[in-house]
Amino acid sequence: MTLAVQLAQAGRRVVLFEKETYPFHRVCGEYISLENYDFLCRIGVPLREMNLPRMTRFTVSSPTGVALHHPLDIGGIGITRYELDLLLARLAAAHGASIQEGTKVTDVVFADDVFTLTTAAGATVRARTACGAWGKHANLDGKLRRPFLASSQQGRQFVAVKYHLQLAGGFPQDLVEMHNFRDGYCGLSPVPGGLTNCSYISDVRNLRAHGNSVAEMERQVLMQNPLLRPYLEQAQRAGQAPIVISQITFRERSTVDAHVLMLGDAAGTIAPLAGNGMSMGMNASFLLHSLLLEFLEGRLSRAELEQQYTQAWRNLLSLRIRAGRLIHQFFGRPALTTLAIQALKGLPGLTDQVLKLTHGKSY
Repeated sequence: MTLAVQLAQAGRRVVLFEKETYPFHRVCGEYISLENYDFLCRIGVPLREMNLPRMTRFTVSSPTGVALHHPLDIGGIGITRYELDLLLARLAAAHGASIQEGTKVTDVVFADDVFTLTTAAGATVRARTACGAWGKHANLDGKLRRPFLASSQQGRQFVAVKYHLQLAGGFPQDLVEMHNFRDGYCGLSPVPGGLTNCSYISDVRNLRAHGNSVAEMERQVLMQNPLLRPYLEQAQRAGQAPIVISQITFRERSTVDAHVLMLGDAAGTIAPLAGNGMSMGMNASFLLHSLLLEFLEGRLSRAELEQQYTQAWRNLLSLRIRAGRLIHQFFGRPALTTLAIQALKGLPGLTDQVLKLTHGKSY
């Protein structure tokens, strides 16, 4: 979405396809690192006027309730995707982008140096460039035969759940909490309107073992963490039913497939424990926007565009993804999580370094 805004502001013709209709909720932790604050303000997002929760503290707990409390070096703000995505869509449209809502792209074909996109309704659109920001898993991954889907690459699969809570006593507006449970972890953070974002990821086996019931999995698995249990027992859910997505993996992905340029989770999924997926997508859009302009102005060939974007993406973001995967291996495992948290409690400098691995600098 931020890529569409930037290209439209540069005077380029942009078509953005969205299978849903704005506004709508997404599975997302709804935490944006302050490294993105200046960038968002620059492209026209009125963050200074929005009175958003600003998080400066972090708590992480093991499945048994051993907890670490630590300040956040960079910190972040909380904003719902329901609000942010609608705002960005309107901003892109105001600068001339065509926002095709309720439109699912079913195929992308590259031939004779032009992309042809086909929608579910049978319409076609031709374009010089195509960018994929469709998230962790979509039908187009299969259409493009992306390598990470190969059977030899299959590994653990996860399910993600998100909803908003209303807490009787409220949730601290400056705090992010991450609570581990067996084979998963749950994040809690404030968003506007007095709501608390509750998002968690679990090995899909937890869900299957409890009859594919989210409520039963929460009772039997998540609530075994004594620090997480009170939130789930006492809070009221706000709005619609939980949003659930499945078939999540953390396998390595490519930034370019069949000449389609990937960004966001489509390019690489950072473990949610690192809490910075939206920031990475925005970083990638900033990198890609300038390279696309050079290509469209004839100063880069397509091969150079793809090579330079891949290298720039790796230089800026691949360390974060690797760090997130490493952290992910420790968490959700009772013994390892407890050991790691106990070690970090006595080493605040190391905790700072771990947090810095998953965040970047302002741009």
